Amino acid sequence: MLNAFVGRVIALAMVGLIIGLFEKHALFNLDFTWYWFILGYIIWEFAHFIYHFLAHKVRVLWCLHSTHHAPESMNLSVTYAHFFLEAPYADLIRTTICILLGVPPTMLFVIMFIDGTWGAFIHIGENLVKDARFGFLNRLILTPSHHRVHHARNPLYMDTNFCNLLPVWDKAFGTYQDEDRKIPIEYGITRKMKKNSFLDAYFGEMVALARDVRKAPGIKNKLLYIFMPPGWSHTGEHKTSAIVREEYFRSINKKEQPEEEEAGFSVRPESVT
Repeated sequence: MLNAFVGRVIALAMVGLIIGLFEKHALFNLDFTWYWFILGYIIWEFAHFIYHFLAHKVRVLWCLHSTHHAPESMNLSVTYAHFFLEAPYADLIRTTICILLGVPPTMLFVIMFIDGTWGAFIHIGENLVKDARFGFLNRLILTPSHHRVHHARNPLYMDTNFCNLLPVWDKAFGTYQDEDRKIPIEYGITRKMKKNSFLDAYFGEMVALARDVRKAPGIKNKLLYIFMPPGWSHTGEHKTSAIVREEYFRSINKKEQPEEEEAGFSVRPESVT
């Protein structure tokens, strides 16, 4: 809790600083009406998507964000499992984008309150709500079911559902993924962790990055380890989430191919003469 409190205090200071620096440079000016509020929320979701996507795709940022993904079960306490510097850089990105795109500070704070409240609730665990798809709402918003998918290390689920409430940007950028009830969610990160170790959950990815940078040949490779996605390797033996997912779908297609051929359908194109 102290960790979360310190992070939030620094983040609020960051929000105030960004508003002071960039409000006068806003490209647009939205009024606080219900219809502009909807647009403001869509802008916020875009800003949140950018921060969250980078947190998974830039290794040095993943070192901070991985603390949130380290728990191997889902419950409301996971809401507070963050490295204390993550909230400040998250709000640096989100607030800058929102203010420059015309979201007024008052509207921004209301949006942040809604986002924080829903963001806590979507971490509700199976012990309280087994099926968290919530019926028809699962087609309209990002439910706890979607966020459970986001926290999964299964190849099908890796690096999906980056939005928090409105799935508009996940659908636009192809990162939207529903929960498949046939595939049980495996929580946690892919790196083998020390059981019940706070230090490993908090600093483990930083130690791993430092080890890779130290061993990497040349300045270029050292920098690439810092800024390329987790799983990138200077040897070319990459294990990024994109490659893992690609290999997973390829294996699924190979399993389905014989079944289609047995049913009388060929998945190979016929020769054209």
